[in-house]
Amino acid sequence: MNISINYLASVFNSTLRYMTPLLLVTLCAGVCSKARVFNIGLEGTLLMSAFFAFLTQYFTRNIFMAVFVGMITGMIVTFVIAFFIVRLNGEPMIVGMAINKFAQGLTTFLLQMIFHTKGTVSDTSMKGLTKIAIPGIKDIPVIGTMFGNLTVVDYLAFVLAVVMFIIMYRTVIGFRIRCIGINPEAASSLGIRVPRYQIIATTLSGSMIGLAGCLLSLGSVTMFMQNISAARGYVAIAANNLCFGHPLGALASSALFGFTTALAQVLQNSALKQQLLQCIPYISTILAMMIFNYANNKKKQK
Repeated sequence: MNISINYLASVFNSTLRYMTPLLLVTLCAGVCSKARVFNIGLEGTLLMSAFFAFLTQYFTRNIFMAVFVGMITGMIVTFVIAFFIVRLNGEPMIVGMAINKFAQGLTTFLLQMIFHTKGTVSDTSMKGLTKIAIPGIKDIPVIGTMFGNLTVVDYLAFVLAVVMFIIMYRTVIGFRIRCIGINPEAASSLGIRVPRYQIIATTLSGSMIGLAGCLLSLGSVTMFMQNISAARGYVAIAANNLCFGHPLGALASSALFGFTTALAQVLQNSALKQQLLQCIPYISTILAMMIFNYANNKKKQK
């Protein structure tokens, strides 16, 4: 394997492209955790957002409408999850898993009904998300490779991480949401309408999952396949735990998954089995959680 600076730059670029969908889902998970809504239905929300964004683009050929539908889909699903958990006192694990199974079955059924396939559907004539070429950077040999082929949503993901930090830690609304996460009873005694804040915060955060779904089906490639979310929703929960729900910490935890996924792609030409390479991102997530929990327990014992 010939490793050069340009080759490393392309790996860095792949890391960015793989991490941004997870970053958006992790940011949503962070808002849910701060609002004390355990949302394990991230996987199903991501899957449905990706499907309906693709479906909209397939029929309308309007990328703005497709992104809008993807975001609305994410918000609707997260609203349903929050309503069942907060208003109907549903068990979060059961509600989340029900959403995930429903999403898997619904997208498979609609694939068969609309496109007459249970696998992958694509259309080369479809236009995906617009790629951004930063003036003055795209022509620099190494830097241009590092930040090339990224869509507007990829860049928006990093902006949203900063925006979410400002909202959660520099505004009254963010302070109230964090108070709910720490002690909802105490927050209620201060006059904060806890259920309303929980539902609104969770619903609005679903728009970020919608953007992540658009990246999966309309980003690097314009296609949809069964289980295109590939357990990113579950990985986002682990990534959120690693960063304690901090928006800027989500950058580091999602970068871990992005790098290991890019590494798996780099090692495709090696002697390692393809099935083992596909496990690398998820194994690294498990190892990171084990190390994190061990370090956290040692810290508590001191």
